[in-house]
Amino acid sequence: MAKWRLGPTQRLAALALSTIVAVVLGVAFALSPASLGRGHVDLDSASGTPIPADAASHRGGGHVPLPGASATARPHPKATAPAATPGPPDGPVVVLQPGQAPGGVTVCGTQLCSGGSPIQLDGASIYNPGLRPEQSGYLNPAGTIQLAQEAHLNTLRIINFYTKHGDPATVPYLESNWVLVDRMIAAAGAAGMHVDLGLGDYRNILWESCIDPYTADWTHFVDFVANRRNTVTGALYKDDPTIAFVSIAGEPLQANKPHTGVNATGSPDPNLANCTVEYTTQQLTDFYINTENAWAATGASVMINTGGLGYINESDSGIDWKTIYALPHNPFCAFKTYGGMFAFAPTVAAYCHSIGKPVLDEEFGYEQSNGDAQRATEFANQYSEMRSIGAAGVFFWNLGYQVASTSYEVSPLTPLTFAAVQAANP
Repeated sequence: MAKWRLGPTQRLAALALSTIVAVVLGVAFALSPASLGRGHVDLDSASGTPIPADAASHRGGGHVPLPGASATARPHPKATAPAATPGPPDGPVVVLQPGQAPGGVTVCGTQLCSGGSPIQLDGASIYNPGLRPEQSGYLNPAGTIQLAQEAHLNTLRIINFYTKHGDPATVPYLESNWVLVDRMIAAAGAAGMHVDLGLGDYRNILWESCIDPYTADWTHFVDFVANRRNTVTGALYKDDPTIAFVSIAGEPLQANKPHTGVNATGSPDPNLANCTVEYTTQQLTDFYINTENAWAATGASVMINTGGLGYINESDSGIDWKTIYALPHNPFCAFKTYGGMFAFAPTVAAYCHSIGKPVLDEEFGYEQSNGDAQRATEFANQYSEMRSIGAAGVFFWNLGYQVASTSYEVSPLTPLTFAAVQAANP
């Protein structure tokens, strides 16, 4: 349930204005997820206009305090979705799923496989915070591949490729955004790499419009993504072996609690001062059921998963993580290891392995302010722990050339941390 104190006329006017801005600017890269504390300044990819990035961090494992607001605001009329409905039946776990092209990533027991052989996915997100000239990121696929290969990575995480501002009925479908994704996927495939295609930007733009993303119906958007044909390779996304898997939207905030004046990652947002988003434990579980069922209904051979869950180490998270991880169309368990999640990861791994599913750390990271030597040690510890619990993949935030105290980026410009990544992925 999402609630504004603005009246209907004001809401329509605000939404119309944001739509006009989105059309004028064209392609705009989304802000980095606030929950990771990536406090840099983003630049709109089309206009070069600085966009202040969110500054909140969850590295301590806690929630961001929420400003007070009215609890009597009316729900947004679009914040509705059907109750969970059964999806297509799953068959047994196999090395190659029906229709899966050789080389596509699948589950095989508690491992991931490619072409029938076990594979360890070592990756990173590739969001560019606005550095110009662009040495890496969506505007320079070749530079991104070169940097990833130098880091000994085999997977790129595609996320934050369109703005969270604007009309959620149009911005997520803009061709100018998806052409950039096409090119990155094609470049990764040509280099023998895989990608993790994240859909979290859709969650963010819904939230920014005060539409509860976890009670909204994602079926139309999911169908759009699944049936998109890559303009470079001609492959349908749902059957493209370069796409290791699609991630829905990880790190949902605490359930059974009103979230007022904050964005989808828990960072205070003055634009949402009069908006409250609240969902129950069951509504969140139903969201993942419905969205994974919608993907399966497209006949996709590419896997889908929740996206990396966070906060589940907290007793009051309200996230029924065991039920969510056990869903029939959720082939592996993804999580993120910030704050208390690092120590909780072995608990997740033990449970998921007990039900025959792999685990994957979709994101960890540390600010450059920690110092290069300390970051290198922190990265080495993350890799060591994830290897020890049998993680089938480990991704960090973020691969790129930015140098700033609040930046999470890793490149040869942070030589000790970069060397730690190389050493962990020989």
